[in-house]
Amino acid sequence: MGTLTQSKRQLAWVIDLNKCIGCQTCSVACKVLWPQEDPGTETMWWMTVNTQPGRGMPRDWETMGGGYVDGELQLGRRPTEDEIGGGWDYNYDEVLRGGQAGKTQLIATDGNRNWGMNWDEDEGGGEYPNSYYYYMPRMCGHCTKPACVEACPHDAIYKREEDGIVLIDEGRCKGNGSCIKACPHKKVDWNPVRKVAQKCMGVSLE
Repeated sequence: MGTLTQSKRQLAWVIDLNKCIGCQTCSVACKVLWPQEDPGTETMWWMTVNTQPGRGMPRDWETMGGGYVDGELQLGRRPTEDEIGGGWDYNYDEVLRGGQAGKTQLIATDGNRNWGMNWDEDEGGGEYPNSYYYYMPRMCGHCTKPACVEACPHDAIYKREEDGIVLIDEGRCKGNGSCIKACPHKKVDWNPVRKVAQKCMGVSLE
C-alpha cells in the first residue's frame, strides 16, 4: 500500500452554491488546461458540475464505493466505459467547412450514446409545482487523508508535503487501478492508451 505523509498545508475549495449557475466555464477551463490533448483522455472531465439530484458523472458515482469506513481503507470499483460515457465526435467538416451551412446540422458520429458529461443536466427532482434542482461542482479535493494514495501499491500517487496537493507520478504508475477504486469521488481516471491512472494536476516524470 502507498505511503501517507502529513503535509504542511491542507488546501480546501470553497464554492458558493447559491452563485453557481451551471455555466460549465470551470469544467471547460479545466479540460483546456488538463490534460492538454493527451491521447486517451477524450472522456476525462476532472472538473464536473452535476445537477442535483442527479446521477452525475460517472453515472451513479456515489454507489461505487471507496474511501474509508471506521478508519479502514475500502476499495470500491472502477467505473465502466458506459458509466463514464462521452467522447463524442461530430461531423464538423461537413457542417462548418463543407459548404453545408443551413442544410445540415451537427450529428454525433462517434462516442457513447447512453451517458456522458451533463447527461441529466437541469432535470432535477420533485414534481410540479415543487420541482427543484441545484448545481454541484465536483473536483479532486486533494484530501487530508487520500484513499487513493494509501491504495497505490507502487507509491505512484502521493500528497505533496509543501502544499498538500495530490499528484500522480505517471512514470511510476504500473496501471494497477487501485487508486481509481479507492477514490470515493471517482476523480481518478484510467487512460486506456497510455495504461496509467490520471487525475487533476497529474504529473509525468517520464
